[in-house]
Amino acid sequence: MANLGLLSAVKSVKSVKLSFRIPYYTHWGQSLLICGSEPVLGSWDVKKGLLLSPVHQGDELIWCGSIGVPSGFSCEYSYYVVDDEKNVLRWEMGNKRNLLLPESIKDGQAVELHDLWQTGGDAIPFRSAFKDVIFHKNRTLNIERPLGIIHEKLDREDSVVVHFKICCPNVEDGTSVHVIGNNAKLGQWKAQDGLKLSYAGGSIWEADCVIQRDNFPIKYPF
Repeated sequence: MANLGLLSAVKSVKSVKLSFRIPYYTHWGQSLLICGSEPVLGSWDVKKGLLLSPVHQGDELIWCGSIGVPSGFSCEYSYYVVDDEKNVLRWEMGNKRNLLLPESIKDGQAVELHDLWQTGGDAIPFRSAFKDVIFHKNRTLNIERPLGIIHEKLDREDSVVVHFKICCPNVEDGTSVHVIGNNAKLGQWKAQDGLKLSYAGGSIWEADCVIQRDNFPIKYPF
């Protein structure tokens, strides 16, 4: 399971503008909605969640929405498919998403999250059969502080923070997870220069790095 989040530093006016983007095809009369742990996202009351708006981009249907949040904002959230009365028709599988804005994101900047819908297959590694039986080992991985750019300032308006996150339950002692790709920050396909991910607990590995917009699209495997 991998999920790509893009955080862009763009000049705004007041507090941090937090925008959500997710590609998803719906049927007539259906919409996408975000509901989360904070009041601005409904406090897990779907009726009070943030209703997204559809935008066609090429062959994709992108659902978008924005809210204003303070610096250092954190929350859990999930996506839901709802009808015109905000009755839930479908929801994401797997764990709830966790968001923590880097301390470097200040008031007057904008953050844009690019998410992907979590399917049932994404949740399989989190089930007890996998965690407690198939991938059970007598080893201990220490939760690490992210090696990314949490405290790095985004001084350029064309810079983007890319958040890499993947579930890897079967990692041997003394090894780690890296991302390599076609970008200098990802090692230019050289494993020894790739981006090292930090262990975040629960078989999750993640890291952040700053990439300029004109370097997109990027290609990478884990």
